[in-house]
Amino acid sequence: MARLNTIIILVGVVLMVYGGFLFAQTQQPPPSRGAPEERDPRMEQAIEGMFRQMDTNHDNRISKSEWMAFNEKQFDRIDRNHKGYITRDDVRADMMARMRAQRQQERARPPE
Repeated sequence: MARLNTIIILVGVVLMVYGGFLFAQTQQPPPSRGAPEERDPRMEQAIEGMFRQMDTNHDNRISKSEWMAFNEKQFDRIDRNHKGYITRDDVRADMMARMRAQRQQERARPPE
């Protein structure tokens, strides 16, 4: 019993010391939002792709009608047999097809 208490006390001391080091580290302020040099390139790429597909009149804005038209095309793409609704299986099949196409594109890219 004394050995178990000693082990518990030692683990507690180690955790307190380690925790103290974690909290003693200096905190960096979060980066300011929106500065071009601090933007995530993957997010910017996704936004660019979104605007390429949705902004059909190229005014750098996506109107509700552009948004709705894009989503209607997506629905129609998934609803392959045009039954007027989509199921989980429809969505799964569409996602699998898109993932396969993406993998093929990645394989076709020359190595960097």
